[in-house]
Amino acid sequence: MVKSTTAKKSLIAEVKKSAAVKPAVAGLDYHKKFTQICIGDAQGIVIATRRVVNDKEEMRKFFTEFPHVRCAIESCRGYEWLINFLKEELNLDVALVNAHRLKLIAQSRCKTDKIDARIIMQMLAIGYLPTCYLPTAEERRLRERLRWRAHVVRYATRMKMRIHAMLDKENLSQVIEDPFTKSGRTLLRQVQLLPGRQELLDEHIDLLEKFEKLVKSENSWVDRELRQNPDAQLLLSVPGIGNLTALLIWCELGNIARFRDASQVAAYFGLVPSVRSSADHWSYGPITKEGSKFVRWMLIQCAWQAVRSSLVLRTHFNAVSKRAGNNGAIVSVARKLIKIAYRVLRDKRAFNPELVGRQVTG
Repeated sequence: MVKSTTAKKSLIAEVKKSAAVKPAVAGLDYHKKFTQICIGDAQGIVIATRRVVNDKEEMRKFFTEFPHVRCAIESCRGYEWLINFLKEELNLDVALVNAHRLKLIAQSRCKTDKIDARIIMQMLAIGYLPTCYLPTAEERRLRERLRWRAHVVRYATRMKMRIHAMLDKENLSQVIEDPFTKSGRTLLRQVQLLPGRQELLDEHIDLLEKFEKLVKSENSWVDRELRQNPDAQLLLSVPGIGNLTALLIWCELGNIARFRDASQVAAYFGLVPSVRSSADHWSYGPITKEGSKFVRWMLIQCAWQAVRSSLVLRTHFNAVSKRAGNNGAIVSVARKLIKIAYRVLRDKRAFNPELVGRQVTG
């Protein structure tokens, strides 16, 4: 209590000392147990810096001394509650910092929490802070749930691979060619392995069945969410895009108006080539792989489906593969898919295959 009172008095003294300077911006370096906060004026001059415990009341007391400041917090794990608190309960303007780009700009040999908070504050003050999109609560809910579904599918796949490995160790793969069909599961339950391995096999089968039930439950959830989302339903008209990917694209793009055109959307998901230029020399490298790895992987899977089901996209794939190979061609199809998805959401019109290949603005 004494320590808290002393800290508060020290904070007030700093404010009085800098009375001529009006607090305008705040840089927040968030950690699991505390947040380092740096308060500055409109020119980025430091007014006060404090380490505040991650507690709503402590945050409220701190910002009582600095009302109406613009805040910026680095994108990291667990920051959601603090952003919601600052925006909804304290009515502060909050920006989400692009952590990757900030590190490229503000490389420092001497790195501490205080320095990080000060750099965020100063770059916000001068308008040079690289920010990223702050998703809505609904978009965050969908993103987390869709990633959980991906984890469950991955766990089920791992169980299948481990069961195959155990059968291989006792040369039983030829006896049970496909252990995951209805008849194969019956044989799998009847097979006898070495005593220690048999117990492991039974546990793996139980876990697999549990994960498969979870996958089925998550698929039902995806279908329910999609029925309530007319915009995501429009994406089903795009070749290769199913219920899961339609919902994923919708919540990852968020506010579609924030993108200038379709090319910017492709760059957002890291599906555009990297570029190096010097004077009159230009060179293109592999794709940038910016943004969500999960979304990029899903778009690649959709691209393979689209090539099989759409004549125009298959023609595009064959043309690109002659000069860039199959890997380069499928990335090109994925890039085209996300551009199509953007236009479908922007115009709120179903996909028209006759427009593929034409020069469409945006």
